[in-house]
Amino acid sequence: MSIILIKIGIAISNFIYFFIKLFPVKKNKVTFISRQSNDASIDFKMMVEKLKEKDINCKIVLLCKRLENGIFSQIRYCFHILRQMYHIATSKVVVLDSYCIPICILKHKKSLVVIQIWHALGSLKKFGYSSLDKKDGRSSKIAKAMRMHYNYTYILTSSKVSKKYFMEAFNAKEEQMKVMNLPRVDFLKSKITSEEIKNKFYEIYPEANNDKKIILYCPTQRKSGKVPLGEIIEEIPFEKYNLMVKLHNGKEILYTNKGKILKGRFFTGMELLHVGDYIITDYSAIVYEAAITKKPIYFYAYDYINYMQDRGTYIDYKKEMPGPICEDFKQIIEMIESNYYDEEKEERFCHKYIENLEKNATEQLTNFILGKIKE
Repeated sequence: MSIILIKIGIAISNFIYFFIKLFPVKKNKVTFISRQSNDASIDFKMMVEKLKEKDINCKIVLLCKRLENGIFSQIRYCFHILRQMYHIATSKVVVLDSYCIPICILKHKKSLVVIQIWHALGSLKKFGYSSLDKKDGRSSKIAKAMRMHYNYTYILTSSKVSKKYFMEAFNAKEEQMKVMNLPRVDFLKSKITSEEIKNKFYEIYPEANNDKKIILYCPTQRKSGKVPLGEIIEEIPFEKYNLMVKLHNGKEILYTNKGKILKGRFFTGMELLHVGDYIITDYSAIVYEAAITKKPIYFYAYDYINYMQDRGTYIDYKKEMPGPICEDFKQIIEMIESNYYDEEKEERFCHKYIENLEKNATEQLTNFILGKIKE
């Protein structure tokens, strides 16, 4: 995309927004914006429920829509951006879990409070400004032109250790950072929620209700290269285990001794953490959420050298990961079979990168939002 066209587009958007800003701010209005999914995330749902419980006068707007490929989808998204612009202009607080074009490129009212909670609990793989001009990152010229991650009042991070990585990724200042957990922490700690999700899972996937342990595989997103599912399937003894695969695009696949079972997108990766008995990932930040569940975690890093060159991680991957790192999936199965699992290392990892686990994260965050509404 031409930088000149981007600048023209931003100028036109700000011209339109000038008139939209003539609408008055509704001081009790909170708008949640995401392009991660067409549905509200677990974090958004829990915050909305708690906000309604604490303040019945709080006006809440949810704007969740993925930016899909294709010219017609992108044209429709432009109309969605106009809708975002109106609600941003008339809100006291806006909560984001991803990059939002109008938040970053527009000139907002001074009263607007923008809280970036991000869609990952911690920082593992490099993103944002940390991965500019890398193979799996963004173009620095485009990022600068699109004012990537500008205009955030606050950015949440799960720990003081992660704060410096988030500051780098968002090109943020110290005063923007706030160490505060996401509602998903409460979600993952809830035994009642866990039972509810398991019951729902077996209703949708009765083929997995066979007293076999479930191996959950959640690989990270890759711009290039496919996940080697064929190699994984060959190594799993399906007489003992079922395999649930949750891909980054939302697709979920169940494998049993009866073969591949593909039904749709019924669960988030977060929900499936309640279902899996063993968690396998690679460079995904889901490792932080998985650590909260206290289940065995294994790392299938079959492309370790290439990934470190193309993207990289913030922390010392081989030293810090709370479980075995393998390039051969057969090794992971052998470790699962022998019950190889360093529970103490996982617990240390969890408490290092996720502070205040004992506190109610949903309560804290909603109180923070309500405090900003009343200022």
